[in-house]
Amino acid sequence: MKVKLVFDMQSIPITYRLGTLSIIKEMVRNGSQTYYDNLFVQNKRNMKPFTYSTYITNLDISQETIYGKELHLNLSSSSYEFIMHLMNGSKKGQVYYIQESQLVLKTKNLLPKKSIKEENVVFKTLSPILIESKDKKPILATDSNFNEELQYVANLIIRELYKREPQQPIKVLQTMMTKQVLKEDLHQKQKRPLYLTTNKGLIQLQGAPDDLQCLYDNGVSMRRSLGLGLLEVEKEVN
Repeated sequence: MKVKLVFDMQSIPITYRLGTLSIIKEMVRNGSQTYYDNLFVQNKRNMKPFTYSTYITNLDISQETIYGKELHLNLSSSSYEFIMHLMNGSKKGQVYYIQESQLVLKTKNLLPKKSIKEENVVFKTLSPILIESKDKKPILATDSNFNEELQYVANLIIRELYKREPQQPIKVLQTMMTKQVLKEDLHQKQKRPLYLTTNKGLIQLQGAPDDLQCLYDNGVSMRRSLGLGLLEVEKEVN
């Protein structure tokens, strides 16, 4: 299921991803404290069943601040319960904050659901894909081990969220992707900002339709709850 939230804004810090995650968590908590505690407290280290992308209208960036008119947050999840509590816990006109920046929820809408039927799909990234090696080195789509490492991440998402093995291997058939470097403050011990090297563009995946649906619904990336790995279907190849 997919939801579009639109906020009125004036500015937000360039390191805003933890802030958008906090807004999502606040909405879920307002919808159900019990569900929030189970998902974000008792099972805080477990994989979360959602990801999202952001788009800012009239965007302008000056040093450490992003200026704009509206923040569009497109959120996707395979969990009906998650979406239900988020929608119930969000209120038009409610004020939310990212650090000192104020955002006001303007509209919220459920988006049409798409069901994947083919084993070969070209996806467009709505938010970039982060893939890293075990030693935290970024992996780009042009690297020889990108297919292997993305398959590992995809398999882990399917196992964690659906409690089963992938029906068949997820294969990267081709990519048209460019590098995107994100600056973020993740409350890490070091005081300097963290830079995430990601991939954005088009990626063609082959796999069982149910497995590709999982990746479409929940994203395919590391750090998905920070708004990474959200996909849109460009075309299904039969």
